[in-house]
Amino acid sequence: MNNVLLTSPLMIETANSAKYAIYCNVLNASSAPRTGTLEIVNLSGKVISTSGYNSVAPGGGTVIQVQTLQNTGLVTLVYGRITVDAERDSIRANLVMTDAKGNTLVSLEAR
Repeated sequence: MNNVLLTSPLMIETANSAKYAIYCNVLNASSAPRTGTLEIVNLSGKVISTSGYNSVAPGGGTVIQVQTLQNTGLVTLVYGRITVDAERDSIRANLVMTDAKGNTLVSLEAR
């Protein structure tokens, strides 16, 4: 059975989305390999980016990224949805927005 963690929504200026990158990260905080999915989702429920992770070693992690958001509005809201094949506290996950130079602007923890 997969457990799900979600981040809070993040508002992004869509018109200038090339200035930003959105990442969804997971870290295996347990003592056994973990498997699950990473998704970046908009508030209408559309998955913008998704990737599975398989047997990530303890202390290891993985990431997915969205560079350009396709939206006709001025802003869009996205959140991270992360699944894991074990207890929710076996991983740590977040949604991060960086500027064009890779500096972190916002980091939202998944719960």
